[in-house]
Amino acid sequence: MELLAPAGTMENFIAALEAGADAIYLGGKQFNARSHADNFNSGDLSEAVRLAHLLGVQVHVTVNILIGDKEMEALSTYLQELERIGVDAIIVQDMAVAKLAKQVAPSFQLHCSTQLTATNLATVKFYEAMGFSRVVLSRELSLEDIRIICEGAKAEIEVFIHGALCVCYSGQCLMSSFIGGRSGNRGSCAQPCRLPYELVNESGQCVTPKHTPYLLSPKDLNYSEHIEELIQMGVASFKIEGRMKQAEYVHKVVGAYRHIIDAAGCVTNEDKYALQSAFNRGFSTAYLDGCVGKDMITAVAPNHRGKLIGHSTVHKGRLNLHLDEPIEKGTVLKIINESGHIGHYKLTDVWQKIDELRYTIVPDDKPIAGKIYTVSLPKSRKKRGLSEFSRKYPIYGYLQITDDNRTSLTYVLEDGVSVEVVHEFSPAIATHRPTSLEQVQSYLGRLGNTVFQLASISIPEGDYMWPASVLNELRRQAVAKLEESLLLRHEEKRLGHKERRNVYDYENNMYPLWKTVEKPILWHKKRPIISVRCDEIEQVKAAIAGGAKKILFGGERLYRRPYEDSIYQYIVEYCHDHDAIIVMGTPRVVKENEIPMICHTLANIIASQPDAISFHSPGILMLLQSLKYTGPIEADTGLNIFNREAASFYEAIGVTAITPSLEMTLQQITSLVDYVQIPIETIVHGRIEMMISEYCVIGSFLGASSKKTCMQPCLHGRYYLKDRKGELFPVYTDPYCRMHIMNGHVLDMRAYIPELIKRGISILRIEGRQETGDNLLSIVQSYVDIVEGRKLPPKKDLLDTKSTRGHYFRGIFEGN
Repeated sequence: MELLAPAGTMENFIAALEAGADAIYLGGKQFNARSHADNFNSGDLSEAVRLAHLLGVQVHVTVNILIGDKEMEALSTYLQELERIGVDAIIVQDMAVAKLAKQVAPSFQLHCSTQLTATNLATVKFYEAMGFSRVVLSRELSLEDIRIICEGAKAEIEVFIHGALCVCYSGQCLMSSFIGGRSGNRGSCAQPCRLPYELVNESGQCVTPKHTPYLLSPKDLNYSEHIEELIQMGVASFKIEGRMKQAEYVHKVVGAYRHIIDAAGCVTNEDKYALQSAFNRGFSTAYLDGCVGKDMITAVAPNHRGKLIGHSTVHKGRLNLHLDEPIEKGTVLKIINESGHIGHYKLTDVWQKIDELRYTIVPDDKPIAGKIYTVSLPKSRKKRGLSEFSRKYPIYGYLQITDDNRTSLTYVLEDGVSVEVVHEFSPAIATHRPTSLEQVQSYLGRLGNTVFQLASISIPEGDYMWPASVLNELRRQAVAKLEESLLLRHEEKRLGHKERRNVYDYENNMYPLWKTVEKPILWHKKRPIISVRCDEIEQVKAAIAGGAKKILFGGERLYRRPYEDSIYQYIVEYCHDHDAIIVMGTPRVVKENEIPMICHTLANIIASQPDAISFHSPGILMLLQSLKYTGPIEADTGLNIFNREAASFYEAIGVTAITPSLEMTLQQITSLVDYVQIPIETIVHGRIEMMISEYCVIGSFLGASSKKTCMQPCLHGRYYLKDRKGELFPVYTDPYCRMHIMNGHVLDMRAYIPELIKRGISILRIEGRQETGDNLLSIVQSYVDIVEGRKLPPKKDLLDTKSTRGHYFRGIFEGN
């Protein structure tokens, strides 16, 4: 098993090595999801890889963002550079990156990023077939989910065990992107989930306590108490989050988990203290035990909480500290009272008076009574470099005289690796000053800037003399040769992984089932049709009455109650009776324990004979294949298709239509239209879904503390999140009790319909799930009238100021 550590700087990298990491993941200066970390340039990365490989440690480079078409050439060069440097694996979100890596840098192991939302074994199987040797699971899974996946997967399974947690499923969050233009899928998330919100009802009344405003801010993951179970399940890699953290955090957290893993899951008080003091917003096991609720949210404060060390009282304006342990001068304290008020205090002096300690503090806030946490300790930060490095190979040296009277030096490692170098110098018996054992040890033990330390040295008997220059030269040559031997050993192991990997051949090896679909849908190329996504029968009827030619039905109903089995047949018949194409939707997320339920639903959908089935997750494809479905399949927004190569990838495995990423500009979408032969569908109207989360703010604060005991308040009213600016974001709960947060502004592209037609987009989709029948009828009619030329589009300067154009004209990165 592997302990995988984060590194955002070279100092963090050395800290991770020193603390016992088996592998380290990091990002280069481009194409990675922590763009605001220092990251590694080519020279730093080369040195980091060399150093890691000397110690038998792997280096995984994150190439885990969505790539623009104009970046492909630079990406190709970058991947080739990473291969030249000798990187062991790349972590990938975009299927275009995987496709390109196989072509230009085939020695890499491919690791599937958590951004690809792998939540079940079927999805893991898909990525196995695509050539991925490892899959990083979504952090929302339970122990039972992980166990089932580990038992059935051929690929290695990687699990996050510690660090910051996103409230939304990774890879599915558009909140930062749509609010401020900083996309998590491009490594620039502004973390709006860490900001304060109110939960309000339809009347605008706040229904959550005022002192708990951070309703979307999760506590940090801490799986330390479950490491033994995860080891037994067969988890291959234990991953720590933290590329933006300081070196001390990396050293403490990696060191604690190194000890826990080596002790087969036993956690000591020292381990607990190290994890608490390094950084925490409060800890939780989040979704691991299936009890999802407000206990996993740090609703009072979203930042570092520190270690709990006691409580305070206030008497006559004086702050009294009641501590469980002594504290030092320079310590910064945080005190949180029952109402959520927070005070910060710096300890400037400690002094004894009779039988008690007195503390002098500089308050940033007035004294309050509450729990006391240490936020930071006095500065004693250790600068980490190779000369102070503690994780070194002990080497045993043997200085000898050869048969032909030359000098040889042999270095031997404990695992049996040995090297020998020979110098032409012929030692002789010294008449005045022979070289002592201590002097030999001094010269041959000068290994400060290497990964070696001299454990012992033996020299020939007799009073021989060796010049310092000879000993220094022998040491340099032996070290160089030993490093070469270790690097060669790692390279042979790395290339061995290449031979064992699956063959990546999606055109000839994957899904021939969809090469000959039963009844492909042909689209009118000159004029787009209007498509409407619906949840309810009323919406379907309104959409068709308004002139929609395509209905996308179901998937995740935005209201808690699930569908009756018979609804699918009814919807198909109704659509066909009214000459409308009907495509059945599927959920964006399916967890392992939900597979029987979703297979039952898929069987009903297949039996109803829709014109196509849409999917957000590739695991759905595997389930459809197991159910012998051979009809058309359509790729939806959850797949984050962001460039031509990703679109081409899905076209090659048989997809019959694509709805690309909602973060693409109109110019980028146009490039897809021109590149693939299948229809492109885009969303032009409605509230865009910005988050999908296993955590539900409504149930957590109004229903109960967790899903298992929730009283389902979502069934009895509508709720909104209200931000600091007064913007309202509708919140819905689906039949799986997942929370969906919608944009506060409605996407409205009516003024730009002529431009969309000109670009050749085949299908224009209206998001109708949140509309009443009457409203939806009016919206659909307005779009149909513009598309068919019966009415002119509205003037752009007359559009509702509360509406948005999304990313059609505002990209998420420069140059595209």
